Amino acid sequence: MHKTDRKSSTSPLFIGWVVLWLITTASWIALLGLEWYTSGPVFCPLTPDSSVYGTGGWSWFPPGRVCSWEVTVAGDTFTITEEPPLARLGVLTLLALWGASLVTLGRRRQQGTE
Repeated sequence: MHKTDRKSSTSPLFIGWVVLWLITTASWIALLGLEWYTSGPVFCPLTPDSSVYGTGGWSWFPPGRVCSWEVTVAGDTFTITEEPPLARLGVLTLLALWGASLVTLGRRRQQGTE
């Protein structure tokens, strides 16, 4: 097989995978951005039907909204904190590995055409 017989890194299948990765990554970032933008105390009810709202904040690791409530039960005060799920780190890791594999594949295919 000659080097010119190999597919270039600009094959339609490769471009499709890159475009799919870009759309997926941009969507995930946009959803996080929307959550960050709306991470005020108005979006931290204690329960879905509650009129008790907590303090809203943001966590970068894992990324997401953090809500805290001061609750008094039988004279004792407790702080309840709801943090973003650790699964978001898994999504971030998968997106990074997917992107790295596309970069590696593109470089290998590019070297094969030279």
